[in-house]
Amino acid sequence: MDYSKNATERPEPFKAEVKGGIPNWLRGTLLRNGPGIFSVGETSYEHWFDGMSLLTSFSFSDGEMTHRSRFLRSDTYNANMGENRIVVSEMGTMAYPDPSKNFIFKAITFLNHTVPDFTDNGSSNIIKYGDDYFATSETNYIRKIDPVTLETQDKVDYTKYLPINLASSHPHYDKEGNAYNIGTSIAEKGKTKYILFKVPAASAN
Repeated sequence: MDYSKNATERPEPFKAEVKGGIPNWLRGTLLRNGPGIFSVGETSYEHWFDGMSLLTSFSFSDGEMTHRSRFLRSDTYNANMGENRIVVSEMGTMAYPDPSKNFIFKAITFLNHTVPDFTDNGSSNIIKYGDDYFATSETNYIRKIDPVTLETQDKVDYTKYLPINLASSHPHYDKEGNAYNIGTSIAEKGKTKYILFKVPAASAN
């Protein structure tokens, strides 16, 4: 894949040219998420899943469709763009705070990243917990988003609520709208536990 090609965001709603017809009864918004930025400055990601998140919406009403897209303004996005290079490690890409350092410094950096503070670049999916929508990957961080404007909102750390280090980005829902998800916990003596958890459809928290 050519990682030099980055997407372009279009944050304002854009009415699509429709070929054929969209049923007038079709109403609602389809939200999608995926990697959209693959290179920053002279650096490129080494895995397709590592690209920085691009949120996309397709809104249907009265036989028309409007589209908009916006990059997730995660801490990872802000850090990378601020330095004009990749400075936050992802699943398949190791980043170094200072690329001009020698091999020994890079080795120490690599060892320090074996138990990293994970990225909040939620580029895998959009999940709904209660009435809120979140951009997610499979780290302990999810980012709340506005489902209409696609603006980035609060950063949520699973570990403040659950004894998990990683969580799936693909929960399941029952007919009441409750969400069921699974995470992993690095337990005592390095043993891994699986944690199943439920997020109620409607909750004050």
